[in-house]
Amino acid sequence: MTKRRRRLTGVLAALGLLCFQGCATLSEEECLSADWHSIGYEDGARGYSTQRIGRHREACAAHGIAPNFQAYMDGHRAGLRQYCIPATGFALGRSGKRYSGICPEELEPAFLTAFEDGRIVHRLQQEIEQLRRDIRQARSDQEVLTKEIEANEAMIIADATSPPLRRELMAQNRKLEDLIEDKQLLIEQSEADIDWLGQRIEKQNRAYATY
Repeated sequence: MTKRRRRLTGVLAALGLLCFQGCATLSEEECLSADWHSIGYEDGARGYSTQRIGRHREACAAHGIAPNFQAYMDGHRAGLRQYCIPATGFALGRSGKRYSGICPEELEPAFLTAFEDGRIVHRLQQEIEQLRRDIRQARSDQEVLTKEIEANEAMIIADATSPPLRRELMAQNRKLEDLIEDKQLLIEQSEADIDWLGQRIEKQNRAYATY
């Protein structure tokens, strides 16, 4: 299998493109023609624990078929070697999912290092989303403040407005303009932070693109 295919298999597994909880793991036809080594391999390559065989046992029991435990376990161990690669660990951490501790001892250190790098990217992505929310809120606040200024200006030029009130409204507008400028500075700083965080994410992504 090529590196590209291995990476794709791991990423799909880490992103959780799996059967929903509670659905039958195998059909009657699959139970009847089951290659338990291959089934174990596929489960391991997708990041399932060996407890998955219990689900298969339940699915096939209705058809009077029992899994070949040894063949399944042999296949599962081989599949884990496909799953427990840095690219999968990185994708798993980046997606915000948890690691269930299924990797063999000799493969786990590199997997966990990549997983933690992925978790860093996940946190950076969350920071970016918060900054984007902050920007949307700041722009909304600017719109509200601008409307207040416009309303005050309408009163300032109105003939019925007294000089003291006019002066007060003009002072209010200066404060509102300062608030709008503060919001603009927040927007610009947030945009700069998003760009910086994006560069960090891209650097991490590139580091694992070669696996």
